[in-house]
Amino acid sequence: MNVLVGISWPFANGELHIGHAASSLPGDVIARYYRLKGENVCLVSGTDCHGTPIDIKALKEKKTQKELVDLCHESFSKDWKDLGISFDLYNRTDDLYHKRFVQNVFKKYYDNGYLYEKKEKQLYCEHCNLFLADRYIVGVCPKCGADVKGDECEKCGSLLNINEVINTKCALCGNKTTLKETNNLYFALSKFQKDINKLCNKSKDKWRQNSVSFTKRYLKEGILDRCASRSLNWGIEVPIKGYEDKKIYGWFENVWGYVTACKKHCEEIGLDWNHFWKSNHDNKIYLVHAKDNIPFHTIIFPSLLLATKENYKLPDYIVSDNYLTIENKKLSKSSGNYISLRYLLDKYPADSIRYFFLSNDAVKKDFNFSWTDFINSHNGELLGKWGNFINRTLKFINKSFDGRLSKAKIEDQIQSKLKELYKNVGEYIENANVKEGINEIFDFISYANKYFDEKAPWILVKENKQKCNDVLFNCCNIIYNVNTLLKPYLPFTCDKVDEYLRISNSNWGYKSIDKVDISNDINPLYERYDKKIIDEEISKL
Repeated sequence: MNVLVGISWPFANGELHIGHAASSLPGDVIARYYRLKGENVCLVSGTDCHGTPIDIKALKEKKTQKELVDLCHESFSKDWKDLGISFDLYNRTDDLYHKRFVQNVFKKYYDNGYLYEKKEKQLYCEHCNLFLADRYIVGVCPKCGADVKGDECEKCGSLLNINEVINTKCALCGNKTTLKETNNLYFALSKFQKDINKLCNKSKDKWRQNSVSFTKRYLKEGILDRCASRSLNWGIEVPIKGYEDKKIYGWFENVWGYVTACKKHCEEIGLDWNHFWKSNHDNKIYLVHAKDNIPFHTIIFPSLLLATKENYKLPDYIVSDNYLTIENKKLSKSSGNYISLRYLLDKYPADSIRYFFLSNDAVKKDFNFSWTDFINSHNGELLGKWGNFINRTLKFINKSFDGRLSKAKIEDQIQSKLKELYKNVGEYIENANVKEGINEIFDFISYANKYFDEKAPWILVKENKQKCNDVLFNCCNIIYNVNTLLKPYLPFTCDKVDEYLRISNSNWGYKSIDKVDISNDINPLYERYDKKIIDEEISKL
């Protein structure tokens, strides 16, 4: 089987925050799991390099757009690597390979009638010499008279058409806006209303519920055609005569990154990219992102794929996390309620971050990040359960058996429970329920600690050393298999455990160990954090 996992492309306008980590990690778990199963996997993403905010920021910071994008791409790449996201290719939308592919598709749409010309008036700033995106327009709400930025009034909650806003000014320089006539190309998105409705109904058991609900709401309102060209200085040039001064709108080209990154990677390693992306092949497609990106993945991207008429397979699984709050407040960089991913990575183990977000994956409702929960998760679950079981077992073997055990029969109940665990966790991950998978693994780790306590090897070693050997051999068999089960979730810790056991399993599925000959250098997997750190971290928000 060929499995394509696409993680949404972060926008090159700042740094990655913990919301990016939370919504992206399920994709890495899915990819790592299928690799353990022996499937062909392509995990891709990249930096979204084009858009009005980059033009604006370049003006403010007196840098070129490429200088800004290069800095972001470098920091994003390092953050993802340090978090353990195992991309086959982390690309960027200003990559020449991506650009040429997108321009070719754009031209085909134009030739086939899916792109049409439309003359319209847009708000323009004469001072900045710029057509303004909604977010760079300030004015007065026509309904309640409050000051607004963009097309939403925070005071009365009204969602406005930007043309309804009164006394519009440029948010960058404060000058009044004017209306300026321009020609744009529109993509006939409305033609795919029936196709998307059919896809949504067909996929309701594979898409997360928020994706189904959002998509149905858009369908009920009616899918509208969408502008596919922009007046920008930085972006992919429109390959149509008469539109040389325009760039392709970001929403149109960035989603194609899933295809171009996969295609580029496959060509580099000698695989056929069509086996990942075309129908009539043994393949699965997972798209992983946050709630605000749902319409791009359930409506826009499938419509773009269908419009090619090139037999593209539509996404199977839409893995859309709900929003993340911090200490019960909206994540907001401007208000200071914000934690960068780099900050967490510099202070805490990557697997502690991975465990916290994966075991609390925001599937059904928004998830609140609190420092109390994060520190308690590390101390209580990772250290208190998994780390404790490994440390007490392996150190006891080194102390009482010089690191070696003779082979023993694996107890039927332990073997049965582990086989069932592989089955259940595998099904959870394949259905993108990564949270249920890791929580069931840790329920079993609680059982393993109870087994150790009930067998009391510290007493048994004095009364019957062979029986003690057998109990500890069963404990090592548990460690070996649980470590395999955790490899999609906690890759850094699992590498350490492989070193401790001096045996490794790179395949998914239950397997009994043949020997125990462990390292004599066993150190705790995790360190305990003092609870004082909670107040220190909260004070920094």
